[in-house]
This record gives sequence, C-alpha cells and structure tokens, in this order.
Amino acid sequence: MARPDRRSEILGAARRIVRDEGAAALTQPRLARYTGLRQSHITYYFPRKSDLYAALLTESHEQAGSLAEQMDDDCCEALARITFDAESMRFYLSMLLASTGSEELRAAISIHTQAVEAKLAVWLGREPGDRSVSHFVDELRGLGLRALIKPDIARPDIRELATRHGLVLPR
Repeated sequence: MARPDRRSEILGAARRIVRDEGAAALTQPRLARYTGLRQSHITYYFPRKSDLYAALLTESHEQAGSLAEQMDDDCCEALARITFDAESMRFYLSMLLASTGSEELRAAISIHTQAVEAKLAVWLGREPGDRSVSHFVDELRGLGLRALIKPDIARPDIRELATRHGLVLPR
C-alpha cells in the first residue's frame, strides 16, 4: 500500500475509534488492531499521540473548510452547517473530554483552535488573534454543543451573532 493511503487508513481507523468509543479509547495498540498494522507502522506515521490528534483535528478542519467552500455563496449557512453538524461537534467534544488527561492533546486542540480562528479572521478582514473573532467562534461552538443536548434547538441568526461581536460577514 502506498504511504499516503496507509496514513489515510490509519486516520480513518482513528476517526472511527474516536466516533464510536471516544478519544480516550484511541491508543496505539487499539489502532494497530483496527488497521491490522504493527504499532511500529503507526509510530512511523504518527511518532507521538499528539501528532495523531493534530492530524485528526486538521482533517476535521479541512472537511469543514471544504463544506464552507461548497457553500461559498452563503457564508452564514456554511458557518451554521459547520457549527451544527452533530458528528463534528461530537468529535470535538470527545477530543475536549480526552484532553483533560493529556497535555499533548490540549496543546494540539489549542493549535487547531488558533488556526481555525486565524483563517476565519482573515476571511472577515481581521488580523489573526482578533478577540472579536475568538469570542464569535466561542459562542458558535457553545451553541453547537448545546444543539447536541437539544437537537431541535433553533439555529441562531449567524449575521446577528457576528454583529453582536462587531463583525461583518461577507454576503
């Protein structure tokens, strides 16, 4: 199997473990069993557990970005779909829960969060690190997590939320 395919295979198995059993269940031995590979192969592609977590978070971010690009003509709908996608939010919550016992995972989540916020800031014509963008993302994320508890919750007006944070979304 070609290396990119093997890396993708490992990430796919890791994603299934996190989805089905939670991020705490993601161990090299379990991942090796799921893929049928030796642990040394897992370590070759992901030397540290944090490398694997970072790759999963990056992949999640890229999938969300792909969705946003597909819906480029309606940025509010894109942000709402990314925020209120139950599978994405369950994945994120699982990673957060697992991070309480892992400094490496907390660092990977922090890097991922900063990258997402920086990309959104640039898209909104702001500087990376703009606190208004961070607060906007935090509120969206909180609403997305709330929607996991109450799936029938009404989606908020994304433009109204952005305005509350001093942001203007492109049309």
